[in-house]
Amino acid sequence: MRVAVLGAGPSGSAMAALACWRGHDVTLWSPRGGGTRHLGHELATRGVLEGSWRIRVAADLWRATETAEAIVIALPPVAQPAILQRLASALVGTPDILFAPAAGLAPALLHQFAAARGFVPRLGALAVPPALAGRGADGVVEVTALRPRLWVGGQPREATAGLVVLTERLFGLPVEPLGDILAAGLTEPGALVEAARILAPPGVAHAVGRLLLGLAAERDAVGAATGRTGLPGIAALVTEQGGLPAERRPLTETGAGLAFLEAMARASGTPAPLVSAALHVLETAAGERFGPHPVLAALEPGPLARLLGGG
Repeated sequence: MRVAVLGAGPSGSAMAALACWRGHDVTLWSPRGGGTRHLGHELATRGVLEGSWRIRVAADLWRATETAEAIVIALPPVAQPAILQRLASALVGTPDILFAPAAGLAPALLHQFAAARGFVPRLGALAVPPALAGRGADGVVEVTALRPRLWVGGQPREATAGLVVLTERLFGLPVEPLGDILAAGLTEPGALVEAARILAPPGVAHAVGRLLLGLAAERDAVGAATGRTGLPGIAALVTEQGGLPAERRPLTETGAGLAFLEAMARASGTPAPLVSAALHVLETAAGERFGPHPVLAALEPGPLARLLGGG
């Protein structure tokens, strides 16, 4: 299968390598070129996925996606609104598109842009990326763990079953269905994990775990209020990746993730005092605001209301 991976950070590069390992024809694109300028036609990885993988490096978004049968988007939330608008204009045909991870409700935003052009590709959101990865000092991508399973939600909901098959074909890992993209966005654990790591008092045994469980309980309450019950538990999401990741999440991404969850809590009338407090403490410490979530700021009210109503 011809696959385009948009985003050449450690996670995107690891997914590109994993897709190559599975025998797919992979093109990698970096918005600023920083993740690909050191590459020729090979992407090197080490760790649990070791090797040199033959890829194409695209100079622009159109060349990256023009022949793709599947597109994997691994971009930070702040970059997504502008790039998704460009992607909707650049798309040829209707390739399947996966967001890894979900980045809030980014698939709904791409749906909005694509529908304005008169076509709607099948869109999916992964709750977690298939690999944990960082980049070594020498530029080589270090894959520290592959997840034993993945979760995907689709837009529309009926697309989820087909996207499960696609994701398994891409990455060779078992995949479980989530109801839709909102379930995937709520499940994404990165912001909660990093917030707990930052805010837990040092030297207090199990403080990170207790704070993380408290934040996750509020996430579950938001899920229940919006009809997304049975979300994967935070303990499984962390332990199945081998514990807390060595690679630290950028503060802006952590803040955006908390802002998304706070917005979903507010919209569903669900109290989330820990999430709100964590967001406000980090904003105060950083001297900047992390809300509104960039995807939510660009999303029209109608699609959000339908998702919150279970549609």
